[in-house]
Amino acid sequence: MSHRGVGIVGYGVYIPWERIETEKIVRERERKRGKELEKVLEKVRHGLLLREKALAGHTEDTITIATEAAENAVRMAGISPDEIGSVTAGSESKPYAVGTIARHVASFIGMGQNVFVADLEGACNSGMQGVGFIDSEIRSGRIKYGLAIGADVAQAERGDPLEYSCGAGAGAYVLGRTDVIATIEDIAPFSSLFMDFWRRDQAAVPSHFGRTTVEAYKSHVIGAIANLFRKHPDLSLSEFDAITFHQPSGYLPMKTCTALTEDKIPYVDDESIAERMRLTEQDIEKKVKPWLKVLDTGNTYAASTLISLASVFDNSKPGDQVLAVSYGSGAYSNATWFEVQDGIEEKRGLTPTVEDYVKRKTTIKIETYQDLIRARLSRIKQRLEIPRIIGDIEPVNGKAFTLSLCYGCKRIYYPARETCLDSECPGRMEVKRYPLIARLKSVSKLPLKRRFTSNFELLDQNKVLFVDSKIQDLKPGVKLEGVLRRLDYEGKDGLIMYGIAYRPVFQETLALIARPKPLVIAPTQYA
Repeated sequence: MSHRGVGIVGYGVYIPWERIETEKIVRERERKRGKELEKVLEKVRHGLLLREKALAGHTEDTITIATEAAENAVRMAGISPDEIGSVTAGSESKPYAVGTIARHVASFIGMGQNVFVADLEGACNSGMQGVGFIDSEIRSGRIKYGLAIGADVAQAERGDPLEYSCGAGAGAYVLGRTDVIATIEDIAPFSSLFMDFWRRDQAAVPSHFGRTTVEAYKSHVIGAIANLFRKHPDLSLSEFDAITFHQPSGYLPMKTCTALTEDKIPYVDDESIAERMRLTEQDIEKKVKPWLKVLDTGNTYAASTLISLASVFDNSKPGDQVLAVSYGSGAYSNATWFEVQDGIEEKRGLTPTVEDYVKRKTTIKIETYQDLIRARLSRIKQRLEIPRIIGDIEPVNGKAFTLSLCYGCKRIYYPARETCLDSECPGRMEVKRYPLIARLKSVSKLPLKRRFTSNFELLDQNKVLFVDSKIQDLKPGVKLEGVLRRLDYEGKDGLIMYGIAYRPVFQETLALIARPKPLVIAPTQYA
């Protein structure tokens, strides 16, 4: 069955600002090994092919990183957010067990209310699985445009080898039939009940069988490619200009590539298919290795294939054939075949590339990393307490965000609401406006004695929070852009409160994206 005619209209990624070199973590966790430590480091560098990883900061979670990736995708698509009819969000690090990432993103970027929303399971495969679901909805005629997101703030037990690779990031793709940059030629699945990696309900971190994942990954990735080739008897790997895989590390994609160079390709009994799946060493160097983004981001789980695919598109030319093979433990794979179209040339430069985000970074110390991990893995009982840079700003143009402050329960609501969600809350609601693009007037660091000051109090005092920057970089007059951040949460069981923080302008054109307006809430109807 041909999928031709439906394709990618726009795509975007987000990679957090903070990074740490993998070697720093290994030295900290493996220091008792003594003389064996250098061998472990060598294995990580040249065996697992890990270099550094991206980390979500204290004000970031899967919803915030998914939102920026989605904004980038919509900006490249050149459509109004309210034209999007469906949103899927694949993740295994949901901020809410009940409460969707997809609906948060839809609200935060202004999609309105007439939209299908769904969060997807499927471990690391769920981001690309969403691409397949949205593709089907468009072909059915139910929607005109859809948005598929993969986003994760990956987790691992302290000292588990998985900790060395797990990173954070997001990828988002707007699909449609018009102005496409790459058509989806076909998608082929492969899945089986192969529990190499899992996380039980309420467990903070996943469990796994270690090297069992090697067999699970290889067999499902190769199985998905074989299924695609079974549907297309004239197709071969040599025809593809770029090939990218899910990247738990650099090791697994390379291990799979090695298997595809062998005389007898494992897991494929049909010799005619196996022959068409064979790669050469030259193919691997030219078509696979350039897209190993895991070296820069770590394993971004559901975002991994989406980010590496975006890197491919950042460098593609019309006519290129692209193969993206995702994988999720449990185990599932999708092999997705794209053909790059002429439209890609017109949309270059509208949003930051993967490389732009890779270069936008600060390297943190192991002590800072330990604090971040401790906060992620703890059962938090109090509100957000972090070192904060705050200050005053003035608008550069008339465009603005709006949020509400509830003076009864001290909650922050974004997008702005007219009434508190708690029907018994006696407090008044105040709508506040914050510019999309601003200029810095003054800046200071919140003193230690005020570390328990909530961001609600700061917003009430007309102070704003600065992120993704160091205080020495925030000089009066610096141009800033507003970004979505997690500003507070009510302990381990209450609401998470999102709102606006500011960073030095990274991509001013992003400010042109339509932002959410306060929703008019209809009165509750009772039967």
